Amino acid sequence: MKRILVLTDFSRNSAHAARSAAWLAEKSHAGLLLWNCSPKIPIMPGYLGGAAVAEAVAGTGEGEGLLEVAVRQLDDYISGTGGTYKPRLFTCYKEGSLERELALQLDEHPVELIVMGSAASSCSVEHVFSGSDTFKVLETGTCPVLVVPPRAGLDQLEKIVFATDFEPQDISALRHLQELFSMFDLDIEVVHVTLNGDKDDSTIAKEKQFLTQLSGFDKPINYKEIRGKDVTGRLNRISKQTGADLLSMTHHQYSVFKRLLTYSQAKKELAHQKIPLLLFPFNAKK
Repeated sequence: MKRILVLTDFSRNSAHAARSAAWLAEKSHAGLLLWNCSPKIPIMPGYLGGAAVAEAVAGTGEGEGLLEVAVRQLDDYISGTGGTYKPRLFTCYKEGSLERELALQLDEHPVELIVMGSAASSCSVEHVFSGSDTFKVLETGTCPVLVVPPRAGLDQLEKIVFATDFEPQDISALRHLQELFSMFDLDIEVVHVTLNGDKDDSTIAKEKQFLTQLSGFDKPINYKEIRGKDVTGRLNRISKQTGADLLSMTHHQYSVFKRLLTYSQAKKELAHQKIPLLLFPFNAKK
């Protein structure tokens, strides 16, 4: 892993996520890029005998100052861990559209992983599916996006639960997952939730093809079919039961979950999800 991009809004939650990113960077000998993008807020001066002209509020100095404080705090944290490898720290401050500036950043200086905190105080995963910034990052990103909840983070990485719906991109994501965390001795468990025990012929065929591809992996990956009344609740419980350190899924499964949030039960179950969530965008580079 060469470089991890950490999005920060200078909040306590983003600082917490940065510490998880630092842990990963230490283990993988990667660099850390602390990155902030602040929107340009237009103001309209009074009518002065001509057309009003929009101006941008000057905020560069303040934003860059906050970024310097954030990177000093992260550097102090890294220095205090006693790790054998100290990640190199870089900073980048941008103003404008988050999607545009992030796309330019990733095009000019590719990264292997994006890490961001959850803005929600009590539920990371619900924020993932309703938070606009998370969705923008996922739509723009060309690499996996790790969302870290405020009350839990990464201090080990031994067990990952990967949710599948047997889509072709799930196989690509699993290969990417193994490569991304190749420095860890990972136990990856792939799970599929069958609602009410019902599977049609099309799903059975997709499952068979998926398992055939899964059997071709160099390092064996466990597969488990679980049944339940709702996907989010079962994944939440299986992650807890197996002691998973991370829950992962592709953009496709993310879209399924996003639709499920129209149901109050799904929202209730997501409120109990505490472990970090790793999302693979459709346009993730292999």
